[in-house]
Amino acid sequence: MNAISALTCRASWLILWLALGSAPSLAAATISQQINPPEINLGDSANVTITIQNGSASGIQLPHVDGLEIAGSSTQIMNTSINGVESNALSITFAIEPTHAGDFTIPAFDVTTQDGGTLHVHEMKLHVLNSATAPASPTATPASPASNPPFNPNGPVVMPPNSSSTAGTGGQDNSTANPADSSDTGFKPPIDPDGRPAKVFLVITPKITKAYVGENILMRVEFYIRNDVAHQQDSLPTIDGSDFLINDLSISPKQDNVSLMNEDYTCFSWITAIEAPKSGDFPLQMEQDTCWLKPNQNNAAPNDPFGNMFGQPPELVRGNIPSNRLVIHVDLLPEEGRPANFTGAIGQLKVSADAAPTDVEVGDPITLHFTITGEGNFSYIQCPSLTADPNWKAYTPSSKVEFDEESRTEGSKTFEQAIIPKKNGALPLPAASFSYFDPTTKQYVTVPISLPSINVTGSAPVVTAAASSSGADDSTPAATAAPAAAEFLPNRSEAGAFQASLAPVYQKPWFWVLQGGLVLVLLSGGVMTFLRTTTNTSEDRNKQARRRHSLLQEENAMSEAVRNGDALAFFLAARHAVQLQLGAQWGLTPEAITLAEIRERDPQLAASLEPLFTQADEIIYSGGAGDGLDLAQWEIRVREGLHQLQPA
Repeated sequence: MNAISALTCRASWLILWLALGSAPSLAAATISQQINPPEINLGDSANVTITIQNGSASGIQLPHVDGLEIAGSSTQIMNTSINGVESNALSITFAIEPTHAGDFTIPAFDVTTQDGGTLHVHEMKLHVLNSATAPASPTATPASPASNPPFNPNGPVVMPPNSSSTAGTGGQDNSTANPADSSDTGFKPPIDPDGRPAKVFLVITPKITKAYVGENILMRVEFYIRNDVAHQQDSLPTIDGSDFLINDLSISPKQDNVSLMNEDYTCFSWITAIEAPKSGDFPLQMEQDTCWLKPNQNNAAPNDPFGNMFGQPPELVRGNIPSNRLVIHVDLLPEEGRPANFTGAIGQLKVSADAAPTDVEVGDPITLHFTITGEGNFSYIQCPSLTADPNWKAYTPSSKVEFDEESRTEGSKTFEQAIIPKKNGALPLPAASFSYFDPTTKQYVTVPISLPSINVTGSAPVVTAAASSSGADDSTPAATAAPAAAEFLPNRSEAGAFQASLAPVYQKPWFWVLQGGLVLVLLSGGVMTFLRTTTNTSEDRNKQARRRHSLLQEENAMSEAVRNGDALAFFLAARHAVQLQLGAQWGLTPEAITLAEIRERDPQLAASLEPLFTQADEIIYSGGAGDGLDLAQWEIRVREGLHQLQPA
């Protein structure tokens, strides 16, 4: 092999190595499943979603189950790339409708991916209540299965359990509907009147549809905008109504590109948590105040660089976009077995504690540190309670909470509490405990907290008895003075000066003189403010009148220049008219409005105005215009632009 061949071979291997090294990696295929909700009324529908991560499959079908009918299906495809790692997800959602009440089991089955692999789907259970025995939701309206079967605008309605259910229905099995692990919407997008999937729509997916009062309900919020629609967002989704409290949403949501019904969407998603402050069946719905822009219908010639002047679409569509509607059943916490120190904490929680220092003198403070970690409603978590102990004086604790994720349901809450010993010796700290309710096991949990003993030295302070006002013998031995309780010494032992008169202050003459002076100052200030406002308003009106007069002069000058065929006069007047409008908007003198200034403030506007400013500079420096310059067409465009640039 000669040197050239060897070099060529090495170069080929280098290119191949670089190509493989720079190619984004792809994770192994996995599968997840979801049935939402796992309990419905007869006449409602549930959604079964099969999601394949980093893989693809075709022809996925649910096994046949007697009493369950498949009303329709939808497919969703998502592709993301984070730090060079690509991932994709294929979600297929089946809308299933029961024909009778009872318990149904969808058996396990295997899915074969396109690369020949096998993924296993576990069995899923569905409980169907007899709708005749459950009160219907007053806000529910029937869906329209004929037009779009999988889409139910009212969502599943969850009603109270029947008599055979166990007491307490909150805290259902969370493994069946985890919004944090699935980005599936659960139904097809709604359809616009033109027959296409909706331009914008909002979807909420709570983790559970049964909860207890005060329990955090993890929820995914997804806002979809079709990619062929320009949009503008200046607000966050909000809860419709006051039945639920919601954690703050991040101002920077996660963004994904998804495909629904052969339409490309941008999906903004949040993970948050809600809670209900009272029991009952409550409708849950959110709304998004949003706006989207209709395409600009411009009939100008395609080669006219000034035809889309200022690049602003003519019509802005704004409105509240409602989400799907659900009903959440909220139970009261059980009274039986409720600990005396229970403060409303619900979740899966752990407690740790320590105390420092462990060697002090009587009256010196000790700091107790309590840390509660896990998943729960941290706003209800209070400091662990200490039992009453005459040897200790406890003070109000302070707290600090840190969250581990966006929904603000997982994290830790730390308490610091000062406590002071009243006597010396080896004193055990007061017994401490913390109680919470576990919605998974549906029972209260009390955690005893182990605290160390404290070695206390020194002695309690002694307060000398005050001398008797009746002239008692001052020779009483000091040893006979009663020892003070183990408290802080008083700041003063003598009484202060007494008030000579108890007459109300408003009966004093000086009080009314002072009030009159204050009223006079307020009136003077109001008069000065009114005069200043009137003067400023008059000045603003004069400025607006002068600007309108100057603008009218420039527009007349443009028309005169068009009639005379004077390109130089036309472009001088046109440019100055634009400068007048922008100067009024930005609070600048017209002479300060240059193309560079416009580009710094609004690049899109600068791109639209650049042909006008460039043409004006060219004619000014050359002293004339070439043949074929249509001043009449330029006048139409400039007047349209001036109208759009009207200051507020």
